[in-house]
Amino acid sequence: MKLPRAFKTSMAAVLSAALLATVLPATPALAAAPAPATSAVQAQARAVDGGLQIAAKKIQRNPSKDDVFVNKKYPLSPVKYAPKTVAVKGTNVRLKSSAAKAYSKMAKAAAKDGVKIRAVSGYRSYNRQAELFNYYTRIYGKSYASRISAVPGTSEHQTGLAIDVGNANGACGLQACFANTPVGKWVGKNAHKYGFIMRYQMGQESVTGYSYEPWHFRYLGTSLAKSVKNSGAKSLEAFYGVSGKKAKSTPKQTKGTARTTANLNMRTGAGAGNRLLVTIPKGKSVQLTGSKKSGWYQIRYSSKTGWVSGKYLKNISMPAAPKKDSKKSAPQKSTSNAKSAKTTANLNMRAGAGTSHRVVLTIPNGKKVAIRGAKKSGWYPVKYAGKNGWVSGTYLSNFSSSGTAPKTTNPKSSKSSSKKTIANLNMRSGAGTGKRVILTIPKGKTVTIRGSKKSGWYPVKYAGKNGWVSGTYLR
Repeated sequence: MKLPRAFKTSMAAVLSAALLATVLPATPALAAAPAPATSAVQAQARAVDGGLQIAAKKIQRNPSKDDVFVNKKYPLSPVKYAPKTVAVKGTNVRLKSSAAKAYSKMAKAAAKDGVKIRAVSGYRSYNRQAELFNYYTRIYGKSYASRISAVPGTSEHQTGLAIDVGNANGACGLQACFANTPVGKWVGKNAHKYGFIMRYQMGQESVTGYSYEPWHFRYLGTSLAKSVKNSGAKSLEAFYGVSGKKAKSTPKQTKGTARTTANLNMRTGAGAGNRLLVTIPKGKSVQLTGSKKSGWYQIRYSSKTGWVSGKYLKNISMPAAPKKDSKKSAPQKSTSNAKSAKTTANLNMRAGAGTSHRVVLTIPNGKKVAIRGAKKSGWYPVKYAGKNGWVSGTYLSNFSSSGTAPKTTNPKSSKSSSKKTIANLNMRSGAGTGKRVILTIPKGKTVTIRGSKKSGWYPVKYAGKNGWVSGTYLR
């Protein structure tokens, strides 16, 4: 591969240039100076992902190659690159031919193991990615939108090499809980054998720039995918040595701690009869919340909160009781009469009181929500952005009974009998992409809502036809 003249001066110059590329702020994708499509950047070796040393490797920047590297700091060049794509057999999802063939092979192998993978989303054009990013920005604000959606020109989906997968029945679709479903477990274990890697792993947001997405897989080719998997790197950035800094595996807490003495089940309540959340490996450190009941401790581990038996914990250090503020002698207002509260983290609003219920939407950290009624098993019924649902009280603060509820959509609009499409939208015979397409509704058209939402889909009427459309593309 022919390198620019500046790269031929010396190895020191090469490493210096690569180091600057990893520490200088990223240029916005739309204003980025196009890099030569056939150039490669020599990345400096560095310790990442808990001390793992990744060797220096060349980064592919040619967008037509299966191993092209693209992220927020490495936009596509040209920024509006459009690959040739084909439809994945039996679906409407499109990918580059190499990725489509590999996916079909992977799906067949999964089927032999009794696991049915569903292709959810593949290639997205520059313009389509712009529509999605702008849509999420309107709902959540630009900061949060950038964590769940890519700026056009920096998306792996635009390469035609990334695919979002799910369960055939739609369970945990595009949600973190997908990782614990049969399909999620199978692809997490086997995808690299067919050339795919899970691109955005848990705890790597500070490296990749995106939230955990166990459903998003990137095709690299079998040889490179296996190399990434075998290296132990938790991100493609770490594999190439351009992660910039170590990922924060666990946020710092001021709570107590303990260590497991065996592989230990974390459950939803204090007792072996409660539902299993996760199995914590032996020797792991867990955070104690301070609650103890019948020999069981409430803990936090891997972003989950649950209960474990104290029989399998050692080095237990319970958190100190919070210090009382002598200046505030008056008791705090009861949350039972609260009219509003603020989120202390990005918080899932669910259809019912418990983590087993469907996610309605994710409320960003620091947002005010209206409390609609009484607390139930630690969960509050709330309203946010015109939607009703339940949230865990663990992540609410600043309860107020002043009645200064958050600004939400006009109540009339939440019961509106019509909505507009934000893209060309397929109307189907039922609630799901597996149903027959009745017609395609053009972008910007008004549809009549005929009933209640079901699994993210609305029953609508358009041009005299009745059917179902995805709520993702309505506003």
